[in-house]
Amino acid sequence: MIEKLVDKLINKQLEENMISKEEVAIYRYGYILVCEVFINIIIAAIIAGISGEWLLITLFCVIYIPLRSFCGGWHADKLWKCTIYSNFIIILMIIGAEYMVQAFTGILLFVLFIICLLGILCMAPMDTKSKPISKEERKVYKNKIHVIVLVHLFIFIAMVLAKWNTIMYVIDFSYVTQVVMLFLEKISRKK
Repeated sequence: MIEKLVDKLINKQLEENMISKEEVAIYRYGYILVCEVFINIIIAAIIAGISGEWLLITLFCVIYIPLRSFCGGWHADKLWKCTIYSNFIIILMIIGAEYMVQAFTGILLFVLFIICLLGILCMAPMDTKSKPISKEERKVYKNKIHVIVLVHLFIFIAMVLAKWNTIMYVIDFSYVTQVVMLFLEKISRKK
């Protein structure tokens, strides 16, 4: 349904000479991406409203979305699959918080963070069939990833000192999820 709506919008823009035929793929990808993000944020807000976990879900989105945007990794081939997987990850994060926050010490959470951070720095950015990355984009993305993980590192260290395991858990969950997406893309390339 979203794809049909996007195609209508693009056809209208083509008719009115707002975009060229060469730009269709770029605009189509961008419009679908905006729709995916918008739908996922609305569903995440509904999950937050039902669960009452506004802080966890907001922190997860604030940490994960920029990281995911520049790191890349595996993507679902259909919008509905993306929506299901994305929101399943949020529900898994909420369930995991119930058990992991108390089970892990700040030091263990920090070690997990550093392992995932190194994994991300080694593998990212990773392009996909639907989103290839040029050499220039790779350099820009790599620099942005460095800034993002540096900011997250400072936040994480502050959380270790403050002993806020819940926030450390959300950051760790975001990083573990990103590393899994990078590994899934590597595996899918070998098939």
